Amino acid sequence: MNSPLIRFASLLLAMLMLLSLAACGTGEQTPGGNGDESDSVTNAQTEAETPDPNYTLDLEEGLNYDSEVVILYVNMPGRTDELECEKLGGGVISDAVYERNVAVEERLGIEFGYTSKNHDSEALPAIANLVQAGDKTVDLFTVGTYMCMTPTLAGHYLNLNALDNIDLSKHYWNQDYNEMMTFTSENLQYVATSPIALSIFRRGYITIFNRDLFADHQIPDLYETVFNGEWTLDYQYSLAKDIYVDSDGDSKKSKGDLYGFVVGAVTDMDVYAVSSDIHLVTRDENGEAVYNGDMLERLITMGEKVSMLANSPGTYLADSYTEGFEVPIEMFAEEKAAMATVMFDHVETYFEDLANITYGIAPIPKLTKDQDGYGTYIQDQVSCFGISAAIGDDTRQEQLAATLEAMSYYSYNIVRPAYYDSVLSLRFMQDPQSRDVLNTMFDSISFDFVYATSTAGIRDTLRGIISQPNAPVASSSKQWERQVQSALRTQQKAFDRLMEKGN
Repeated sequence: MNSPLIRFASLLLAMLMLLSLAACGTGEQTPGGNGDESDSVTNAQTEAETPDPNYTLDLEEGLNYDSEVVILYVNMPGRTDELECEKLGGGVISDAVYERNVAVEERLGIEFGYTSKNHDSEALPAIANLVQAGDKTVDLFTVGTYMCMTPTLAGHYLNLNALDNIDLSKHYWNQDYNEMMTFTSENLQYVATSPIALSIFRRGYITIFNRDLFADHQIPDLYETVFNGEWTLDYQYSLAKDIYVDSDGDSKKSKGDLYGFVVGAVTDMDVYAVSSDIHLVTRDENGEAVYNGDMLERLITMGEKVSMLANSPGTYLADSYTEGFEVPIEMFAEEKAAMATVMFDHVETYFEDLANITYGIAPIPKLTKDQDGYGTYIQDQVSCFGISAAIGDDTRQEQLAATLEAMSYYSYNIVRPAYYDSVLSLRFMQDPQSRDVLNTMFDSISFDFVYATSTAGIRDTLRGIISQPNAPVASSSKQWERQVQSALRTQQKAFDRLMEKGN
């Protein structure tokens, strides 16, 4: 993958070059010049003013569908405020969602309606019942990425790539997710995600670190380490292992002590495959998902390093199921940890508790220094969007495709900037370096097929393995190839049936 930090630096350099060119074209005399703008400046300005086709909404002007579009969404943490907002005045992000909705409604002559479920596990049977009954009262379905394969393989969504009025190649759609969820040489894709889902930002994992504790332990500037590409699992272990104080005096490791690092033993363990650039499922030349055995050695190495970090003398490994999934951010906010692995959503939630701490933000560490860039793992409960297969009318299908396209476009241009301005401001990020790191991390959002779809149960299995001392990844992985290939064959048969039905 390309390093997001390198991409950011390249973008900054390009902006500075354009600014320099613009300054040269202000009409001031230059040696040998006549005061007129040069052709190069004119070309630069024209190019800068030309809309990028990758970010341009290509829907026909004057569309007026004069209809209601009903969305089923899931009211889970990080996703409750993504879609429905009745009025202005609820805050920066709420107002942006409202403005996005109004922009889409006015652009297409529609009106949004909503129905919701409290959990993805409630949404799946509701979707199945609607489609199987041919019920056209709900048009668009929203579920978490970790559950999207069930309705997809059951034929409950329309193939988005077969519809006009939606162009998933546009950069206001998440291309990493598109690549993961496109199947066979027919380019079947039934769900997509984009900044419509605020959860695509909130559910991203980061490292948060206490700068005062770093200074107390004479740890070099972590930002410099990150930007030099030297922020690795080995380096984090070297920092964490030597920071431990039995603060409560009970002669045993407990939540009341001071640690170098705190992490959860369940979903927090999911981050390390993506941050280590490991993908056990890839695509062959026919677009079919296949097991990538070449990654196994890298996976074993990752397991060994994470196991060593999670069980270091200076690490508190929380049992998320019994202690709670927010233990890392809670302990960090109580200044009981120099570092913690957390979702950015937790930084939002615990903002007031963090106010008195001097903290910074870094990516999840790489596996090795020579890895090409950092990877930002997105927890598997991000919202993805699809069109109900019960909608059989071609005209209506195209209307709903246009609705999703407009929602993604206006979300990218209205909601995303509002979220950035709100959470990337120095009110949340206490220094420019944290803001820059987090901004570039959003550009390195990465999905993984095995983790996003829990293929063959490997994700859940790995959680338990790599959090143990001396993680037995090598012995446990002997059966994975057979299990994954069996699961992928089952999926392929389901896609074959969908193609036979014309879905």
